[in-house]
Amino acid sequence: MRPVSSAPAEPSFVLVAGLGILLPLASGCAQTPSEHVERANTQARTGVTSPGPMRLPVATTSQVPLTTAYDSLGVPSKAAGSWYLDPTTNVKIYKLTSGTFPRSGSNWGHDYAEGGDEVSLPYNGNTRAILVFSADGFHWVIDFTPGVGISNPRLLAGNFAPFMDLAFTFSNEPTTPYYAYVSNGSSIRRLDIRKMAEASGNGWPQTESNAVWLHQSENDGMFVWMRGAKGTTMVAFEPATNTKKTYTNASMNEPRIDRGGRYVGLGMNSPLNGLTVWDWNTDSVIWSTSGDPGIPFAHGANLKRRWLVSDWNMGFPKEFAMFTPDVPNSGIHIGGPSVSDALHGNGNWIQNPADLNDQWAVFTHYGGLRPPAGENWLAPGGMVLITPNGQRRLLGHHYNTTSNYTLATFAKFSPDGKYVLFTSNMNGSARSDVFLAELP
Repeated sequence: MRPVSSAPAEPSFVLVAGLGILLPLASGCAQTPSEHVERANTQARTGVTSPGPMRLPVATTSQVPLTTAYDSLGVPSKAAGSWYLDPTTNVKIYKLTSGTFPRSGSNWGHDYAEGGDEVSLPYNGNTRAILVFSADGFHWVIDFTPGVGISNPRLLAGNFAPFMDLAFTFSNEPTTPYYAYVSNGSSIRRLDIRKMAEASGNGWPQTESNAVWLHQSENDGMFVWMRGAKGTTMVAFEPATNTKKTYTNASMNEPRIDRGGRYVGLGMNSPLNGLTVWDWNTDSVIWSTSGDPGIPFAHGANLKRRWLVSDWNMGFPKEFAMFTPDVPNSGIHIGGPSVSDALHGNGNWIQNPADLNDQWAVFTHYGGLRPPAGENWLAPGGMVLITPNGQRRLLGHHYNTTSNYTLATFAKFSPDGKYVLFTSNMNGSARSDVFLAELP
């Protein structure tokens, strides 16, 4: 279920309150020598590199899509597995699908901007799996290896076929990156993507009819779903204890988990765009908001103990806003301008900063190349990374001009924050494909 809401850079923003393709590696965003050394030292200590949003350019109101430069790249004709550099940020962007991959003759997209993980953690060396869907509604899993390309397409069928959008999620537990969870309309099954076989146990499978909005907190600690696309019952499930709890409300629109566990934020149809906060520990609602015309709880990003949204109900310049699950009546504005009135947020990156207000989310305009010209939006048509503490960074532009909601951009983090998945029709081409932007 998808709720629908009613150039040169400036120095800062205003804070108001089977197919395999071999590819050579290329440099990403420009970095200073000290940043290269810092990243190398981090890799030497830990064996992995951490994504660095602070290496991205500060988002400004002047960063419009550079369509001439983008068109010159010939993205629609590029093969699946190839890549290009974003014209504004120089970020490396991989093309994951094409007219011939994972199969011939289809447009490609991916699921809604929030909810389950559609990019896995690395499960075989540097290789990770990615979920995409064809225009006729079939879901596929493909493999992606940085610097190598894409491979190993497999159709999700039978018990492992998601019965609709938002019925699939990869594990975000680092010790089990090879697991995925699929709602097939009658049950939720745990799948081992290495073998494409069921991995029962630890409470799985779960018998559930039409479970949708399937997603989970960090380390696969608590799963949440809703019974039916227009359902009235939210289900929370804790695999470690094989415990299931439910909450029913006829006015419910969608459930949104706190990535830290325990709390679920329920977006409401009545009051419209209201928030109802449910607590696992007490199995009860602990606070709620009145919805419009206040801060709307919709199209936001689910972080740990934070839900970030954009307040389209306020006058311009419109600001981002935040709710804190364990603090009643905690809705506050965290600065603007926002990216659009028609926007989606995502918080699938599991983060543990000392200050939870340093967590990153990504917000993106949908419904066209960019919001209307003349309005003072942040990085028009860009994928903008934000923190509650005021960071605003531009990852790149999506160049998606479609008004087809199913093929909207839906920018979405991987659980480790190293990639952002998105859909684009490549500035108005005859087809849509799925892309993966690599954070520096």
